[in-house]
Amino acid sequence: MIKLTAFIALGLALGAIWAPAQAPQFFLNNQAIALKNPALLERDQILVPLAEFARLLGAEATTTYENAVLRWGLGQFAILAPQELVARGPLWYISLSQLTQILGVRTLKLGHAYYLFSTPARVLSVTPSSSGIFFTFSARVPFELHTKDQLVTLRFFHTVGALADSIVKFSKEAPEILKAHLSLDHALRAQAISVEAEKNFVVWVRFETSGTSSSVLVRTESQARLNEHATFVQAQALTLAGPVSLRYLVIEGWQQTYRLSVTLPRDGIGSLEPLDQMAVGAFAAINANFFDPATQLPLGLLMKDGVVHSGPYGRRGALTMTLFGNLEFSAPSLTMHATVLGQTVEIDGLNRPAHANGLFLYTDRYALPIRSEAPLKAVRLRHGFVVSVTENGLVLPDGESVLLVATGPARSRLGGLRPGDTVKISQTLASAPLFVREAVSAGPLLLKDGQIVLDTRTESFSEEFARAQAARSVVALTESGALLFIVVLKDGRSVGADLRTLATLVKALGAHSALALDGGSSSTLVFRQGTTLQNIGGRRPIAAGLALVPKR
Repeated sequence: MIKLTAFIALGLALGAIWAPAQAPQFFLNNQAIALKNPALLERDQILVPLAEFARLLGAEATTTYENAVLRWGLGQFAILAPQELVARGPLWYISLSQLTQILGVRTLKLGHAYYLFSTPARVLSVTPSSSGIFFTFSARVPFELHTKDQLVTLRFFHTVGALADSIVKFSKEAPEILKAHLSLDHALRAQAISVEAEKNFVVWVRFETSGTSSSVLVRTESQARLNEHATFVQAQALTLAGPVSLRYLVIEGWQQTYRLSVTLPRDGIGSLEPLDQMAVGAFAAINANFFDPATQLPLGLLMKDGVVHSGPYGRRGALTMTLFGNLEFSAPSLTMHATVLGQTVEIDGLNRPAHANGLFLYTDRYALPIRSEAPLKAVRLRHGFVVSVTENGLVLPDGESVLLVATGPARSRLGGLRPGDTVKISQTLASAPLFVREAVSAGPLLLKDGQIVLDTRTESFSEEFARAQAARSVVALTESGALLFIVVLKDGRSVGADLRTLATLVKALGAHSALALDGGSSSTLVFRQGTTLQNIGGRRPIAAGLALVPKR
């Protein structure tokens, strides 16, 4: 980044002086420049319209009331404060000498003529796709798109190098403007989206016809083979909202070497921990369930080692793992009962704060104090036997026992239990495969059997959540059974993804079934690359993760 500190005293009160007899002329690589907005002369300094002139030199300018940002080349940018510019009506102006110095443009002044010399970007390739055409350039290229009478014309500024064998017809325009001409055929409209990769700049011209669904274009930037099963991929996608960065693991034949397991904070349910600390000993892990920030309790189905620690949240999607390593994407429901002194009684809640009238189950992983303003009765169980019965207003978990806590009138469900009595707890998952041992849930379900099945209304997600451009996490399977851990980043190079775009992206990566996990600042992927633990995304403490653990 270049931080500009020079102060240009351009007093609007004095006004800018325009001298027709001494109007400057500009040439770029010996080609005449014709400006729509005239240059200004201010105390022997030539001022040029920032956005228009920068574009001719291969830079894009974005302006706000607080500053202006120039972007050019590959990853180069400069921030300009308002003091470094002058406002003229709706336009910002900048001194020619300052702009050329920032962009590294050589300048030669001969009388009232300014000769500018700069190396243009080159078009490297033109590639058709099922939804349009994308152009690859050696550096950032400002561009315009115009449509008239089924003909699309793109003007690429500060660009040279039309390809002789290209499927696109090119023409040239001074100064250093390359024009591409495309036929729309029967398409309704065309859109142009750009993305900056590590070594080039891509402009995707997308043709949208009637019935066209949300489309994306995914380009792999790099791949790293981690071991015989796993590959780490960095990819960049073009979407209608802008560029999206993806980082994901592909683990093939994973059942031979690994098992997929839920990982929890070491301090138990109700605590949070960063994923890299939670998944010690794992080859790879990804964040899983949503959680309540107020209580730090996980939301949605959460099962580890055959014990359910959190119940389903409505009809939200889940991933279940069986004793034999089979994975299934579904939306199970949970019923819980306790057999107390020969009577079957319903359990109202699992690892949740106790309300005034109910029977609640707390597993041995639950870590928070249990309180109730209503009268309370707590039965502590180990291996199905009652070890204590208390009626205090505060119950503290011990990390070893299961607790049945009844409040208010529901205390009668625990009858006259005494130490030594047996209590059987039954947890039944409906719409789940047999022998389920592990499960996570967040949602929504994105893909099932190769088809997008996104249904935010059924899974109780708001429109605001569904449309948010956010960082996202996904667990998925390909048709061949390869496991995918995917994160979508949101940063300076990536706009994030809404849920519809996320489903389309995941499908483009080859997923056959997929479940969205918690996103935003929780979105995290960790994996081992040699002796190094790589961490992609946020480092926010979370309530649960999904880990790929080596088999013993």
